[in-house]
Amino acid sequence: MSKETSIIGKWESVGNEVRPNPWGGNYFLHRYFHNTETEAHGTLVFYTDDAYTDKNITVEVIGPYQFLQPSASVEGATETDFEFSKIAVTPHSQTMVEMLNGMPADYLKTWEANVRQEVSKAGQGIMGMVIGEYKEYDLTKVDGDLLYYGERPTDGSAPDTAAKRATSLQVPLKKVSDFSVKL
Repeated sequence: MSKETSIIGKWESVGNEVRPNPWGGNYFLHRYFHNTETEAHGTLVFYTDDAYTDKNITVEVIGPYQFLQPSASVEGATETDFEFSKIAVTPHSQTMVEMLNGMPADYLKTWEANVRQEVSKAGQGIMGMVIGEYKEYDLTKVDGDLLYYGERPTDGSAPDTAAKRATSLQVPLKKVSDFSVKL
């Protein structure tokens, strides 16, 4: 199986994940990806608690990806760039509603809890991710039924420049026939 076809399919977190956030705390996260031959569709569900019972925000990103070259840092991994052609966000907590309403855009409605909004036109964005401008510089590696993406920056930011491309891998996703929850 080639690297071009090996990431195709549905992938889900093998367990609950913890990541640092930019404010010095942690994100509690569960990831779901559905990759086709041309696009990656990622759904990231963030929780406010380590019991993963209180949803904070759901972020969906869809867009094309491009395999570049073998990674010089991680054996068997490939440098892979992801662009976003659609971004959707659903705030679940009042804290996220207030944060998003503090970043107004004339093409978005006032944010409400559990109400999804999406952007898909060039120049529009949510939370710093702008369609047609934003790219993530990542790594991908498939090992059997496990898909690895590059480790996220330790400061909680995104790998949005080539200099921030990962040099290690994060917790893998497991290939599934269907997701464990309805998305």
